[in-house]
Amino acid sequence: MKNFNNIILKKLYNRVYSTKQVKWDIMASVCLQRKPVITKSLTDIEVNYQNILKEIEFEKSLKSDHELRHEKDIYRMEKLKSGTVIDFDSMDQSSSQSAQDYLDKNKEELLKFKFGSRLTEADEKNDNKSLKRKLEDNLVLIIKQKLGHEDFWILPQGLWTDGEQLRETAERIIKESCGKNINVRFYGNAPCGFYQYKYPKEKREQSKIEGAKIFFFKATILNGKVEKKDNWLDYEWATYQELNNKLKQPYMKNVKLFLSNYSI
Repeated sequence: MKNFNNIILKKLYNRVYSTKQVKWDIMASVCLQRKPVITKSLTDIEVNYQNILKEIEFEKSLKSDHELRHEKDIYRMEKLKSGTVIDFDSMDQSSSQSAQDYLDKNKEELLKFKFGSRLTEADEKNDNKSLKRKLEDNLVLIIKQKLGHEDFWILPQGLWTDGEQLRETAERIIKESCGKNINVRFYGNAPCGFYQYKYPKEKREQSKIEGAKIFFFKATILNGKVEKKDNWLDYEWATYQELNNKLKQPYMKNVKLFLSNYSI
Protein backbone atom coordinates (compact mmCIF):
# COMPACT_ATOMS: atom_id res chain seq x y z
CA MET A 1 0.00 0.00 0.00
CA LYS A 2 2.89 2.32 0.86
CA ASN A 3 4.60 1.65 -2.47
CA PHE A 4 1.31 2.32 -4.31
CA ASN A 5 0.95 5.71 -2.59
CA ASN A 6 4.54 6.59 -3.48
CA ILE A 7 3.86 5.82 -7.16
CA ILE A 8 0.74 8.05 -7.18
CA LEU A 9 2.61 10.90 -5.49
CA LYS A 10 5.49 10.57 -7.94
CA LYS A 11 3.17 10.76 -10.95
CA LEU A 12 1.38 13.77 -9.45
CA TYR A 13 4.70 15.52 -8.79
CA ASN A 14 5.91 14.88 -12.33
CA ARG A 15 2.65 16.22 -13.75
CA VAL A 16 2.76 19.43 -11.71
CA TYR A 17 6.48 20.21 -11.91
CA SER A 18 7.31 18.78 -15.32
CA THR A 19 9.17 21.23 -17.58
CA LYS A 20 8.12 19.38 -20.72
CA GLN A 21 5.82 21.55 -22.83
CA VAL A 22 2.90 19.77 -24.48
CA LYS A 23 1.91 21.14 -27.88
CA TRP A 24 -1.67 21.24 -29.08
CA ASP A 25 -3.18 22.15 -32.43
CA ILE A 26 -5.47 25.18 -32.09
CA MET A 27 -8.54 24.97 -34.32
CA ALA A 28 -11.65 27.04 -34.99
CA SER A 29 -14.98 25.46 -35.87
CA VAL A 30 -18.17 27.09 -37.12
CA CYS A 31 -21.72 26.15 -36.19
CA LEU A 32 -23.38 27.51 -39.34
CA GLN A 33 -27.15 27.62 -38.96
CA ARG A 34 -30.15 28.26 -41.15
CA LYS A 35 -32.82 29.82 -38.96
CA PRO A 36 -36.50 28.74 -39.23
CA VAL A 37 -38.33 30.21 -42.22
CA ILE A 38 -41.87 29.65 -40.89
CA THR A 39 -43.35 29.41 -37.41
CA LYS A 40 -43.64 26.13 -35.57
CA SER A 41 -46.85 24.13 -35.87
CA LEU A 42 -49.11 24.69 -32.87
CA THR A 43 -49.36 21.97 -30.25
CA ASP A 44 -52.76 20.76 -29.00
CA ILE A 45 -52.41 22.90 -25.87
CA GLU A 46 -51.57 25.98 -27.96
CA VAL A 47 -54.56 25.35 -30.25
CA ASN A 48 -56.92 25.07 -27.26
CA TYR A 49 -55.50 28.23 -25.71
CA GLN A 50 -55.85 30.07 -29.02
CA ASN A 51 -59.53 29.06 -29.22
CA ILE A 52 -60.12 30.31 -25.66
CA LEU A 53 -58.58 33.68 -26.53
CA LYS A 54 -60.81 33.93 -29.63
CA GLU A 55 -63.90 33.25 -27.52
CA ILE A 56 -62.89 35.89 -24.95
CA GLU A 57 -62.18 38.41 -27.70
CA PHE A 58 -65.54 37.67 -29.36
CA GLU A 59 -67.45 38.10 -26.09
CA LYS A 60 -65.81 41.44 -25.27
CA SER A 61 -65.75 42.90 -28.78
CA LEU A 62 -68.22 45.43 -30.23
CA LYS A 63 -70.36 44.57 -33.24
CA SER A 64 -68.71 45.07 -36.58
CA ASP A 65 -70.18 47.07 -39.48
CA HIS A 66 -71.11 43.82 -41.19
CA GLU A 67 -73.07 42.60 -38.13
CA LEU A 68 -74.91 45.92 -37.82
CA ARG A 69 -75.76 45.78 -41.52
CA HIS A 70 -76.99 42.18 -41.13
CA GLU A 71 -79.29 43.21 -38.26
CA LYS A 72 -80.65 46.06 -40.39
CA ASP A 73 -81.37 43.60 -43.23
CA ILE A 74 -83.27 41.30 -40.85
CA TYR A 75 -85.33 44.22 -39.53
CA ARG A 76 -86.16 45.28 -43.11
CA MET A 77 -87.29 41.76 -44.10
CA GLU A 78 -89.52 41.46 -41.04
CA LYS A 79 -91.20 44.74 -41.94
CA LEU A 80 -91.74 43.63 -45.54
CA LYS A 81 -93.24 40.29 -44.45
CA SER A 82 -95.65 41.97 -42.03
CA GLY A 83 -96.74 44.42 -44.72
CA THR A 84 -95.67 47.39 -42.70
CA VAL A 85 -94.95 50.45 -44.79
CA ILE A 86 -91.25 51.25 -44.75
CA ASP A 87 -89.71 54.59 -45.48
CA PHE A 88 -87.04 53.29 -47.87
CA ASP A 89 -85.42 56.71 -47.93
CA SER A 90 -84.34 56.08 -44.31
CA MET A 91 -82.82 52.69 -45.19
CA ASP A 92 -79.34 52.15 -46.56
CA GLN A 93 -79.81 51.74 -50.32
CA SER A 94 -76.13 52.20 -51.21
CA SER A 95 -75.91 48.55 -52.19
CA SER A 96 -78.45 46.06 -53.44
CA GLN A 97 -76.41 43.21 -51.97
CA SER A 98 -77.59 42.04 -48.55
CA ALA A 99 -75.21 41.20 -45.70
CA GLN A 100 -76.14 37.52 -46.03
CA ASP A 101 -75.35 37.56 -49.77
CA TYR A 102 -72.01 39.15 -48.99
CA LEU A 103 -71.32 36.47 -46.34
CA ASP A 104 -72.24 33.63 -48.70
CA LYS A 105 -70.00 35.03 -51.42
CA ASN A 106 -67.03 35.20 -49.04
CA LYS A 107 -67.63 31.66 -47.77
CA GLU A 108 -67.64 30.40 -51.34
CA GLU A 109 -64.35 32.21 -52.00
CA LEU A 110 -62.85 30.79 -48.79
CA LEU A 111 -63.67 27.23 -49.87
CA LYS A 112 -61.58 27.76 -53.01
CA PHE A 113 -58.59 28.97 -51.00
CA LYS A 114 -55.91 26.40 -50.12
CA PHE A 115 -53.20 26.94 -47.54
CA GLY A 116 -49.61 26.34 -48.66
CA SER A 117 -48.07 23.08 -47.52
CA ARG A 118 -45.45 23.12 -44.78
CA LEU A 119 -43.71 20.29 -46.60
CA THR A 120 -41.49 21.25 -49.52
CA GLU A 121 -40.21 19.25 -52.46
CA ALA A 122 -36.94 18.79 -50.55
CA ASP A 123 -38.89 17.24 -47.65
CA GLU A 124 -40.68 14.84 -49.96
CA LYS A 125 -37.41 13.79 -51.60
CA ASN A 126 -35.60 13.75 -48.22
CA ASP A 127 -32.89 15.99 -49.71
CA ASN A 128 -30.64 16.64 -46.71
CA LYS A 129 -28.40 18.96 -48.74
CA SER A 130 -31.18 21.45 -49.45
CA LEU A 131 -31.79 24.60 -47.42
CA LYS A 132 -35.47 24.38 -48.39
CA ARG A 133 -36.18 21.44 -46.08
CA LYS A 134 -37.65 21.49 -42.56
CA LEU A 135 -38.71 25.14 -42.86
CA GLU A 136 -39.92 25.34 -39.25
CA ASP A 137 -36.68 23.98 -37.74
CA ASN A 138 -33.15 25.19 -37.17
CA LEU A 139 -30.70 23.52 -39.54
CA VAL A 140 -26.95 23.11 -38.90
CA LEU A 141 -24.30 22.42 -41.52
CA ILE A 142 -22.34 19.26 -40.76
CA ILE A 143 -19.62 17.66 -42.88
CA LYS A 144 -18.26 14.14 -43.08
CA GLN A 145 -14.48 13.89 -43.02
CA LYS A 146 -11.89 11.19 -42.56
CA LEU A 147 -10.02 11.75 -39.29
CA GLY A 148 -7.35 9.15 -38.82
CA HIS A 149 -8.71 5.81 -39.95
CA GLU A 150 -12.39 6.63 -39.34
CA ASP A 151 -15.07 8.83 -40.90
CA PHE A 152 -16.74 11.37 -38.62
CA TRP A 153 -19.59 13.86 -38.90
CA ILE A 154 -18.36 17.19 -37.52
CA LEU A 155 -18.92 20.93 -37.84
CA PRO A 156 -16.66 22.67 -40.41
CA GLN A 157 -13.27 23.27 -38.78
CA GLY A 158 -9.70 24.26 -39.59
CA LEU A 159 -6.31 25.02 -38.10
CA TRP A 160 -5.48 28.42 -36.63
CA THR A 161 -2.47 30.11 -38.22
CA ASP A 162 -0.04 32.40 -36.47
CA GLY A 163 -1.07 36.07 -36.62
CA GLU A 164 -4.80 35.38 -36.93
CA GLN A 165 -7.55 36.13 -34.47
CA LEU A 166 -9.74 33.07 -33.83
CA ARG A 167 -12.70 34.94 -35.36
CA GLU A 168 -10.61 35.51 -38.51
CA THR A 169 -9.77 31.81 -38.58
CA ALA A 170 -13.48 30.98 -38.42
CA GLU A 171 -14.25 33.38 -41.28
CA ARG A 172 -11.46 31.85 -43.38
CA ILE A 173 -12.80 28.36 -42.70
CA ILE A 174 -16.22 29.32 -44.06
CA LYS A 175 -14.67 30.68 -47.28
CA GLU A 176 -12.37 27.69 -47.71
CA SER A 177 -14.99 25.11 -46.73
CA CYS A 178 -18.19 26.49 -48.21
CA GLY A 179 -16.96 28.53 -51.15
CA LYS A 180 -17.25 32.23 -51.98
CA ASN A 181 -20.91 32.11 -53.07
CA ILE A 182 -22.19 32.22 -49.50
CA ASN A 183 -22.93 35.14 -47.20
CA VAL A 184 -22.99 34.55 -43.44
CA ARG A 185 -23.24 36.59 -40.25
CA PHE A 186 -21.18 35.71 -37.18
CA TYR A 187 -22.50 36.15 -33.64
CA GLY A 188 -19.77 37.99 -31.77
CA ASN A 189 -15.99 37.76 -31.68
CA ALA A 190 -15.68 35.35 -28.76
CA PRO A 191 -16.06 31.55 -29.04
CA CYS A 192 -19.33 30.07 -27.81
CA GLY A 193 -17.98 26.60 -27.05
CA PHE A 194 -14.89 24.46 -26.59
CA TYR A 195 -13.82 20.85 -27.14
CA GLN A 196 -10.50 19.04 -27.07
CA TYR A 197 -9.37 15.56 -27.97
CA LYS A 198 -6.09 13.64 -28.12
CA TYR A 199 -4.61 12.29 -31.34
CA PRO A 200 -3.93 8.56 -31.64
CA LYS A 201 -0.66 7.45 -30.02
CA GLU A 202 1.04 6.87 -33.38
CA LYS A 203 0.27 10.39 -34.57
CA ARG A 204 1.31 11.92 -31.25
CA GLU A 205 4.70 10.25 -31.49
CA GLN A 206 5.23 11.34 -35.11
CA SER A 207 4.03 14.94 -34.84
CA LYS A 208 4.97 15.59 -31.20
CA ILE A 209 1.53 17.20 -30.87
CA GLU A 210 -0.79 15.96 -28.15
CA GLY A 211 -4.09 16.68 -29.83
CA ALA A 212 -6.46 19.45 -30.90
CA LYS A 213 -8.25 22.20 -29.00
CA ILE A 214 -11.33 23.39 -30.87
CA PHE A 215 -13.04 26.75 -30.31
CA PHE A 216 -16.59 27.00 -31.70
CA PHE A 217 -18.18 30.08 -33.27
CA LYS A 218 -21.83 30.52 -34.24
CA ALA A 219 -22.99 32.01 -37.52
CA THR A 220 -26.16 32.12 -39.62
CA ILE A 221 -26.43 31.88 -43.38
CA LEU A 222 -27.98 34.94 -45.04
CA ASN A 223 -27.96 33.83 -48.67
CA GLY A 224 -26.06 31.68 -51.12
CA LYS A 225 -25.33 27.97 -51.09
CA VAL A 226 -22.63 25.58 -49.97
CA GLU A 227 -20.13 24.22 -52.48
CA LYS A 228 -18.89 20.74 -51.63
CA LYS A 229 -15.11 20.50 -51.24
CA ASP A 230 -12.83 17.63 -52.24
CA ASN A 231 -11.80 16.92 -48.64
CA TRP A 232 -15.43 16.32 -47.69
CA LEU A 233 -16.87 12.86 -47.98
CA ASP A 234 -20.37 14.29 -47.60
CA TYR A 235 -22.35 17.15 -46.07
CA GLU A 236 -25.87 17.77 -44.75
CA TRP A 237 -28.10 20.47 -43.35
CA ALA A 238 -29.28 18.65 -40.23
CA THR A 239 -31.95 19.39 -37.64
CA TYR A 240 -31.06 19.30 -33.93
CA GLN A 241 -32.68 15.86 -33.67
CA GLU A 242 -30.60 14.57 -36.59
CA LEU A 243 -27.42 15.96 -35.04
CA ASN A 244 -27.94 13.67 -32.07
CA ASN A 245 -27.75 10.66 -34.40
CA LYS A 246 -24.87 11.93 -36.54
CA LEU A 247 -22.38 13.51 -34.13
CA LYS A 248 -20.57 11.17 -31.78
CA GLN A 249 -20.22 11.59 -28.04
CA PRO A 250 -18.62 13.37 -26.24
CA TYR A 251 -18.36 15.78 -29.21
CA MET A 252 -22.16 16.16 -29.35
CA LYS A 253 -22.31 16.77 -25.60
CA ASN A 254 -20.14 19.88 -26.03
CA VAL A 255 -21.93 21.09 -29.18
CA LYS A 256 -25.42 20.98 -27.67
CA LEU A 257 -24.32 23.33 -24.87
CA PHE A 258 -24.41 26.29 -27.26
CA LEU A 259 -27.37 25.24 -29.42
CA SER A 260 -30.46 27.34 -28.74
CA ASN A 261 -33.77 25.53 -28.10
CA TYR A 262 -32.02 22.17 -27.88
CA SER A 263 -34.58 19.84 -26.29
CA ILE A 264 -33.20 16.32 -26.76
